[in-house]
Amino acid sequence: MPPETASSKSLEPLPLHELLSHILLPRFSQAAPLAQWIAIAGTLQDLNQRLERRPLLDFFNYSLRGIGQVIFVNNPISGLLILIALFLQSSWVGVLSAVGVLASTLTAVALRLDRTSLRNGIFGYNGILVGAAIATFGASGNGLWNGAWLLAAALCAALTTLLLNTVGTWFVSQFKFPPLTLPFVAATLLFLAIALWLPQPFFTLAPSSSVTSHPPLDWLHLAKTLPIGFGQVFLMDRFWSGLLVLLAVALCTPLGALVGLGGGLLGMVAGMVLGAATDTIYAGLWSYNAVLTAIAISGVFYAPSLRSFVVGGGAALLAAVLGGALSAGFARLQLPALTLSFCLVTIGVFLVLQRSLPSLVPVALHAIASPEEHRQRFVVSKRIMTQFRQQLASAMTGTPNNYLFAAAPDAIKKDLEYMFNAIDTDFSNTISAVELAEHLRQVKRSISDEELDILFASLDIDHNGEIEFAEFGELILRQRRVMTNYHDFLTYFIPIDANGDDAISIEEMNVAIASVGERPFSKDEITFLQARIGNQPLSWNRFIEMLLVT
Repeated sequence: MPPETASSKSLEPLPLHELLSHILLPRFSQAAPLAQWIAIAGTLQDLNQRLERRPLLDFFNYSLRGIGQVIFVNNPISGLLILIALFLQSSWVGVLSAVGVLASTLTAVALRLDRTSLRNGIFGYNGILVGAAIATFGASGNGLWNGAWLLAAALCAALTTLLLNTVGTWFVSQFKFPPLTLPFVAATLLFLAIALWLPQPFFTLAPSSSVTSHPPLDWLHLAKTLPIGFGQVFLMDRFWSGLLVLLAVALCTPLGALVGLGGGLLGMVAGMVLGAATDTIYAGLWSYNAVLTAIAISGVFYAPSLRSFVVGGGAALLAAVLGGALSAGFARLQLPALTLSFCLVTIGVFLVLQRSLPSLVPVALHAIASPEEHRQRFVVSKRIMTQFRQQLASAMTGTPNNYLFAAAPDAIKKDLEYMFNAIDTDFSNTISAVELAEHLRQVKRSISDEELDILFASLDIDHNGEIEFAEFGELILRQRRVMTNYHDFLTYFIPIDANGDDAISIEEMNVAIASVGERPFSKDEITFLQARIGNQPLSWNRFIEMLLVT
């Protein structure tokens, strides 16, 4: 639901929220600073722009981002920590993992694939997993350091980029959802099947171990298993490697790390309830799919909220159970199930939620960032929509609704008074249309007569032909509230326009308000809203105008 295009604006009056900016003082309309951790994350995002003209450093930057993207962290420092963890696991795993991410990323560069996706690591994360998997399953095989293993890792990693650019593009267009690690699963299983089933002298895989021991559970050992679950996302089973991965996630998104720990814990519980071999639980094999699923549902593809936490927890349990079943089935073929259960459950939950719980609004794919940023967008939208519901109730009963002005601190009211007095040149404590027009002329902000009429009518809430201080202050504060958080609010609302017609239907509006905990609109409210917009389609700009003047 993007704002209307520039070409359409050239034929129509400016929307009210832009007209109001003509009378705002710069010091009053500045956006409030984001939380400190978001500023740090933003600085790291700005690194992409700063390195754009330094190709070699830029290449390493987005290669490291690709490592972090495996576990949904778009941060080169986190990627570096994970790479160190892979080398802690073993030098062999570290080298082939590096080969994997470099090969898949270089393939994307050679094919000149989408630059933004490339520089945010989207073409690297499947590649590094392929390298780690080939290194792990060949760890006791023949001639580890011969060129055949390195070539296999490079070719299979490059294949993931080709799959992502072909099948993955189709997948996104059909389901509005990324294919996650399915390219890694496909490329790795293809290599392992060739190595196992075709006669060839190059690759001898490590023998698979059948774990059947069921000693009593050691609670201290179980506690150490939680970070190992993070490590197993990259096929690492050592405590310190897993702890480093957990630290890498927490550095970028503390909320994501917390959600992942919860998912890993639920995966362990699933294994214990189902009577899984104790060693498989200790090794994190029941946790890693649950870790990924919990982070994906509870913070990456949906804004963190109580509802997404509940759904994410249920999905994590399901991923662990399905992972156990798939592992048992694939073991008969001497193949690993890898992250297949994470992919199937996460994609399945997304498709089911579209129909069964549409008020759990997904995050727009192009706006995927950290759970904290998604949470901020949700909180901003909840605050604005809850206030709008109060404004609507007051407007329907004809009672004054100067909520923001009444609650504003004295310092803010003094700023408003300064602005008001600058326009009220006859000191009548009201602003006339003539005074407003003269003020705009003096500050060299030219608008048409039609736009002046729109601006004055919006400020004159009681329609008595004069603008009182409270009316003026309320509308300016509403404009400031919306525009300070405009990007967050717009980004949150993009997926709500489900049919992509650039208009908000009543059904879509009900989804929006339900997503922030408000009840659906009543018949009287719907009738009132339709009358306010003259039964015209509710465009984005009309929606913003309703937030300001209702």
